[in-house]
Amino acid sequence: SGLVESGSPEVSAGAPPKDHSPNAPSLADLVRLLEGDRFPMHFLVPLLTTMLPMLYGLSVAAYARIYTTEPAESGGSNSHRWGPRVLRAAVLFHLLYLIARGWTEGHLPLVSIYDFLSATALALASVYLYLEMRQGIRTTGIFVLPLVLLIQLVASAYGNAVPATKPLINPIWFELHTLAAVLGYGAFFVSAIYGILFLLLYREIKAHRMSVFFTRMPPLESLGRMNVSASSAGLVLLALAILMGIGWGKAAGLHPFADPKTWLTIAAWCMLGFAVLAYHRLGWRGPRAVYASLAGFATLLLSRVVTDLFVNSFHTFK
Repeated sequence: SGLVESGSPEVSAGAPPKDHSPNAPSLADLVRLLEGDRFPMHFLVPLLTTMLPMLYGLSVAAYARIYTTEPAESGGSNSHRWGPRVLRAAVLFHLLYLIARGWTEGHLPLVSIYDFLSATALALASVYLYLEMRQGIRTTGIFVLPLVLLIQLVASAYGNAVPATKPLINPIWFELHTLAAVLGYGAFFVSAIYGILFLLLYREIKAHRMSVFFTRMPPLESLGRMNVSASSAGLVLLALAILMGIGWGKAAGLHPFADPKTWLTIAAWCMLGFAVLAYHRLGWRGPRAVYASLAGFATLLLSRVVTDLFVNSFHTFK
């Protein structure tokens, strides 16, 4: 009669019937697929864990070749451009690794000491790439990237043995605080490397000798600028980490100013800040400015060691 019974679905003429068979995937099935063990992230993480040391190892080999064949401040030949490209690929895959782990664990992997090491390796590589693009100097990569490779090897070898744990409080505050701290530490690591290279080359020049090892080094002025540039970036990042850490601690019901790590970090920040200020405002150049930055970096490392080994602190990695 053309009338449709009440409660019965109306099907327009010519429209195919809906598939209500049990094999038809629904939106809920897709959500369960993304969250379940079948999603590729669960096998992507082990794959990237293995790939990262390999990619950083290739980067070390590439920059070793650059150091032995390329002038100190040259743009480099076409055959040597694959070195920075491999390093950029390693950094991109490292970011993908963090995203994959964050997807599977529900938060950024910045909880255990091995998470911290892996993120530090990424920070070192990223800061070095930034300085390389700014200064146009590739020959110093061989002094930074072996450290990146070593740190990532340890993180890849032992990181999976540590069970994943949730942050203590709201993850976003913890993740932002830790991410800023890791990037700041990475910048200061690179700054210290350039400071040590500066002092070694300075001693060679002062002694009126120049071994083949140092003939590929950039000038002292360039090393000094790279030392200060990395320290300046580290100061900004560490300041953000300190401020967010204090807010995080108070939100967790802790007392950040009662923790020696807080004061040691602030002291290191002040020393590093004075070194950068002296370079730009007081005209400090040469070893004096480098020694000041290295003293601040040593204080920063001391705060980490004291916290982990001798102090009962909520900063300690367990």
